[in-house]
Amino acid sequence: MDGIEVKLLAITPEAERLLEQAGRLCYGSGHKLGESSDWLSLRIRQGHESLIEHASATFYVRASRALTHELVRHRLASYSQRSQRYVREKEGDFILPEEVVLKGKEATEEYKQAMDEAYRCYQRLLDHGLKPEIARYVLPNAWATEIICTWNFRELRHILKLRSGKAAMPEMRCLANRIAEIMRLQAPRVFNDLD
Repeated sequence: MDGIEVKLLAITPEAERLLEQAGRLCYGSGHKLGESSDWLSLRIRQGHESLIEHASATFYVRASRALTHELVRHRLASYSQRSQRYVREKEGDFILPEEVVLKGKEATEEYKQAMDEAYRCYQRLLDHGLKPEIARYVLPNAWATEIICTWNFRELRHILKLRSGKAAMPEMRCLANRIAEIMRLQAPRVFNDLD
C-alpha cells in the first residue's frame, strides 16, 4: 500500500518474562519462572489472556484518515493523532490504495485528480480567510495522517485477529500484517500463533 508507514516506538521491557510472571502468580508457580519456553503460549491457547494485558506496545502509523477512523474504534488503547484543526495540510499528502492502481492508469489519474482538486479547494478556502478547522471539511478520507497508538498485548491480539482477515479494509489489513510481523519478532510466545 503506497504511503503507509509503521514503526514500533516502545514496548514493555522483557515483556514475555513479565507476562509469565503475572500468569505464574495466578497459578502459584512463580518458583518455575523461565523453566518452560512454552508456558506462556499454552496459557494463551487456553484462553487465559488477561495476563497479557500487563505488557504494551506503542506504534507510529502514517495512513489515511479512513484507516484511523476505523482504528480508533478499538477503545482499549491510547491514541494521539495529528490535528487537521490546527495543522495546515500539505499538498499531495494522500494515500493511494493498491486497488485503484490495479484498475489501471485511467483510474489512477482520476483518483489523483480528485485529490489535487480537493487540495486546491482546501487552499482556496484558506485564502478566503477560513481557519484550517473549517477548510478541512473538503479533504477526503484518503488524506494522510499520523497517529501514535498504544495497545496492551491482549487488545493488540484482538485487533490483529480482526483486522488481518480478508473482510478487513485492504489498507487496514496491510497495517495489521505489518504490526503482526513486528510483534512476532518482539514477543513470539504471544504473537506467533496469529496468521
